[in-house]
Amino acid sequence: MAKSLGQMANEVSAWAITKGWEPDPDRTFGDEIALIHSEASEALEAYREIKLDARTNPVIHLPSCNPTIYPQINCGCIGKPDDVASEYADILIRLLHYSKKYGIDLEEQYERKMQYNRQRVWRHGGRNL
Repeated sequence: MAKSLGQMANEVSAWAITKGWEPDPDRTFGDEIALIHSEASEALEAYREIKLDARTNPVIHLPSCNPTIYPQINCGCIGKPDDVASEYADILIRLLHYSKKYGIDLEEQYERKMQYNRQRVWRHGGRNL
């Protein structure tokens, strides 16, 4: 069963705390917007390099994992995804993180905005880009 956006936001928020990203009193709202934007820029760079192909960088083992000494143990380390799809996931992760931080219910706001969008005229705004 798929997770709801609320469930994912809770998961991301808990992860951010365990990894030391929250609380961060020095990070501003503007910093957070810039971080979302940086993930979008990374998606563009990935597209320029490899289009929509999947790419995972080689495994770099964590200091706590030493497969040379213990080759029989599967340490669980995986390579870093580095493609458009993974950057889109990073955008979603940041949106979930900050929406939880600010008490924004993304499911509710999605419905609110789509209700408005459905009434818009064809190619509203008239711009090409």
